[in-house]
Amino acid sequence: MAICNKRRAFLGAVAALSLGVGIGSWFYRPRRLDDPWTRQTAATVRRLLPYLRIDEDGLARFCQDLLARKQHALLRRASAGDARAEAWLGQQFLLSSDFFWHGADVAQAVGYQAYYDPYEIPCANPFAQRE
Repeated sequence: MAICNKRRAFLGAVAALSLGVGIGSWFYRPRRLDDPWTRQTAATVRRLLPYLRIDEDGLARFCQDLLARKQHALLRRASAGDARAEAWLGQQFLLSSDFFWHGADVAQAVGYQAYYDPYEIPCANPFAQRE
């Protein structure tokens, strides 16, 4: 009878561990550039900033955050070659990344932090000098 209890406890632990790994892998999915808008936005950012090493997962998250904010018209203009829309897109990516926090060092990889919105994060000033 004691062996059955140990076996049940072991099987229960294995089942709980499998369930935990399954749920964890469901929530942690790497961002991919599957959506045509996302691919097009990522290609535009890469074309605008060819001198930077950009983290691909971060770029995909930036594109998804941008699309979640309903910026389709702006992305359409940027993909059509509108210089002002392209400049805004490059600026938005750089402000949303850690590029300025590392002193605008082009040798370091640029990682996406969070979508930059001055109304949501008014105190974040990437141009401030840290000591």
